[in-house]
Amino acid sequence: MKNRRNRFLLAIVAFILVLGVGYAVVSSVQLTIDGSGTAATEELKVVYDGVNTSSGAKVTALTATDGSKAASFTVENMVLNTEEYAEFEIKNKESDVNATIVKPTTVQFTNSNSEYFEVKLYYNNVEWTTNQTLNAQATAKIKVTVKLIKTPVSSSDSTTTISVTYDAQPAS
Repeated sequence: MKNRRNRFLLAIVAFILVLGVGYAVVSSVQLTIDGSGTAATEELKVVYDGVNTSSGAKVTALTATDGSKAASFTVENMVLNTEEYAEFEIKNKESDVNATIVKPTTVQFTNSNSEYFEVKLYYNNVEWTTNQTLNAQATAKIKVTVKLIKTPVSSSDSTTTISVTYDAQPAS
């Protein structure tokens, strides 16, 4: 019986030694993961939302459909020293990106007949003099006013062409 017990103890010791040697021979290993990701490139979603208003009947055409990037208006039969306006609402349809609405430069905001017509540009009913921030999901109003400041003496002086181009950029 003692012999059996000694063999059993010897077997356990041998087993422990084998396990110890087994662990000593196996070393650690380092695992790595490398990867990359890119975001989809998309255009900022600032558009006209189709809400357009004007000063009245002299504004005979007023268009900016929902989702468009272009607006237009026509004013007819202006009278000296009266001011007419066209107002367009823009919307930042981004859910998490604010936009900077950049004030148009003199090249982007033109009046072809400034001798007879005075044209002003407003952002949310304040004369537009600086860049503006349009928060995500917010709206703003862009207003163009036209005033006949001098009586035209010839038909070539009786019209003007107005052009306004401005940028919407992701706010940083």
